Amino acid sequence: MPPGQRPTTSSTRARREDDAAPAPQRAQRDTPVREAPQAQPAPRQPAAPRTARDAESKLSGPESRILEFEARWWRASGAKTQAIADELDLTPERYYQQLARLIDHPEAAAEQPAVVRRLRAARDARRAAR
Repeated sequence: MPPGQRPTTSSTRARREDDAAPAPQRAQRDTPVREAPQAQPAPRQPAAPRTARDAESKLSGPESRILEFEARWWRASGAKTQAIADELDLTPERYYQQLARLIDHPEAAAEQPAVVRRLRAARDARRAAR
């Protein structure tokens, strides 16, 4: 309905009549209803032994949150600084230290490729300007 228009009284009256009318009763079945068979979960396979390299290749929860946070578009740096403290419970310095370390991680590039490419390009441009 466009702004400024009022609803017609007939629709309001019809709505009141619908609310006042009792709900129709469902017919009861004589035969019991059979439940669908539930799928059996696949048996768990024994986990392969993890090496130190495997443990390093997976991103932790905080690392994933940092990448997701950086993927957002920020127009004002003050808003981003405040959001870093509020959402991630990090100081901005610590956030950027972790982010700089994180963009060299191959798993980070697999999880958020566009963000990692953008951050690497910005870092390379700063290094070339020195």
